[in-house]
Amino acid sequence: MVAGNTVRVGIDIGGTFTDLVATNEKRRVWKIKVLTTPMDPSVGALDAVRRLLEKEKADARHVRVVIHATTLASNALLTGSIPKAALVTTAGFRDVLEIGRQNRPELYNLQVDRLPPLVPRRYRFEVQERITYEGKILEPLDTSGTVLVARRIRRLGIGTVAVCLLHSYANPRHEKKLGEIFRREHPGAKLSLSSELLPEFREYERTSTTVVNACLQPLFSDYLEKLEQGIKELGVHAPLFAMQSNSGTVLSRQAIIEPARLIESGPVAGAVASKFYSSGSQSIISLDVGGTTSKAGVWSGHGFEVTNEYEVGGRLHGTRRVEGSGYPVRFPVVDLVEVGIGGGSVAWVDNARVLHVGPQSAGALPGPTCYGKGGRLPTLTDASLVLGRLSSSFLLGGDLRLSPQLAYRAVAELVAKPLRMGVTSGAMGVLRIAVARIVEALRAATVEKGLDPREMVLVAFGGAGPMFACEVAEQLEIEKVVVPPAAGLLSSMGLLLAEPLHDSVQTVLRNAESASIKELEKFFRGMEGRARGLFRIEGVEEKDVTYQRFLDMRYQGQSYELSVPLRTRTITRNVVRSAVRDFHQRHQTQYGYSQPDKSVEIVNVRSSGRGKADTTSGVTVSFAREKGTVQRRRVWFTDERSVECQVFQRNTLLPANRGKGPCVIEDYDSTLVIPPRARYVVDRNGSVSIAI
Repeated sequence: MVAGNTVRVGIDIGGTFTDLVATNEKRRVWKIKVLTTPMDPSVGALDAVRRLLEKEKADARHVRVVIHATTLASNALLTGSIPKAALVTTAGFRDVLEIGRQNRPELYNLQVDRLPPLVPRRYRFEVQERITYEGKILEPLDTSGTVLVARRIRRLGIGTVAVCLLHSYANPRHEKKLGEIFRREHPGAKLSLSSELLPEFREYERTSTTVVNACLQPLFSDYLEKLEQGIKELGVHAPLFAMQSNSGTVLSRQAIIEPARLIESGPVAGAVASKFYSSGSQSIISLDVGGTTSKAGVWSGHGFEVTNEYEVGGRLHGTRRVEGSGYPVRFPVVDLVEVGIGGGSVAWVDNARVLHVGPQSAGALPGPTCYGKGGRLPTLTDASLVLGRLSSSFLLGGDLRLSPQLAYRAVAELVAKPLRMGVTSGAMGVLRIAVARIVEALRAATVEKGLDPREMVLVAFGGAGPMFACEVAEQLEIEKVVVPPAAGLLSSMGLLLAEPLHDSVQTVLRNAESASIKELEKFFRGMEGRARGLFRIEGVEEKDVTYQRFLDMRYQGQSYELSVPLRTRTITRNVVRSAVRDFHQRHQTQYGYSQPDKSVEIVNVRSSGRGKADTTSGVTVSFAREKGTVQRRRVWFTDERSVECQVFQRNTLLPANRGKGPCVIEDYDSTLVIPPRARYVVDRNGSVSIAI
């Protein structure tokens, strides 16, 4: 392989477009955007790779790594397109999935309908065994009964099995024995053992996470193996990595084992890249507006907010996930606030003549009306085209031509006419509602968590994010907006910036004052040993790995806990006492009170290992500069009158170039609209920094 020519490829599959970004060590950048193929997402991904190799003339032999993000997991769980799975649990706990928690999604509705369990009752099986919460064996595993269960599941033709025995987090012996029996009696089955996947207490959440993982395993096994094989057939012989919801990457073979870690992979990748391109800001809001949804995340201090309280497949009420309406997954997820607004969001007028935008989306097929692919409903993209914010001929470098006539007709007939107003006013109404909904998401991510957005920088990306970012910032009184280069492909760029990351958890349930330091160290070393083995397989050297240790703590008797990072990796009695003091302070900050005189309990120990990868090479790039003529077109910023704007091509703007609005900056993958009175400058990374 020629030095300086090694290529890294990132592929992100979204609801409307599949994006590919590739870079090499000579700072060459390839940007490819194709329509997503919903029936088989790998088709669109392989088409993007094929274009990279054939149309863009990249050498397949130089590709060193391929990193992938996909919506396959969330789409499968939302649509119910999952394979038949079985659950094996301790006798008496067959119905944990249906009993769940008391957190009803509608507090005063006693007849509320929950999502149906992913495993029907007829496929949930019990085995005789019992272990206490302290790990003591009360009743040995009934091996003969387990053999019969394994044979019955095999006869039913069920190929994926979740195993979740009571208190296996404290003693995994029975689960391991059960796994051995299944591998002997049903060797073709894919197994998800809760003691290996999530050795954490709370029976419902652990069972739900294990079942979600089991349901996704066959899908990801087929999908990733097909994608890997397709890439090899194109001549690319490079390892395939997948993006996790925790902001790190994992090798595809491990992703197949733990697919539940990949549910929010695409949106998280964009958030990772937004920090890199934030012009050094330490407090940022990431805003990703794609084809179907908008997602907001917050970086405050040293990292993005991460949550373990995540539910997949649930309902949204405004910007909030309705607690108890989805399937709990207890893996760490970057905490993103989501709202159903994107470029493909459908505008519609109800019987009371009230205008709505979303959450329905035109998706990739048929797409917005202006795509000319059979769509008839007006979308946010159609309204933007009517208002002059989009070019009809420049999107995707001219590969995707838009029809202003179709957009105008759709907005006129289905928005303006029912509301008895002009077409321009109708399109502006669609835009204003969309901006208001996006602002709602940003308020939920900041103000509702005690953060002041006026002190933060808004980093906008996604295919539609730069088009509305300035209006969003104005409403929140944010003074600075940053739009990175290749903003419409930033999630793919984030894949190239992400690093290998492995986290683990273990429930301990010990009093903080009397907990054995030697025992805690043993737990940490065991988790770090697991991560070390995964890093070794991924080719990450030990010297390039950093570990962070955490204690999940609570006051005695509480039903929730806070995660506290340890100040040093060496654990001592003084380190634990410092963590207790930090816990009191965090509790005061988050809940408005603390109880320093009350006993504190260590619930879980956590470890996070992050590998250093060659991520920045070829990311801070100089895009190909081309001479272009400045064009002009009329753009509506209010429904009263249009304003003549200069229209620039993004690749003609050099670092230190300055200008002021109103103007439009068009790129291959997105369009940046800068309103009157705003000023902009291009920084050394190629980001456009806008002062509102």
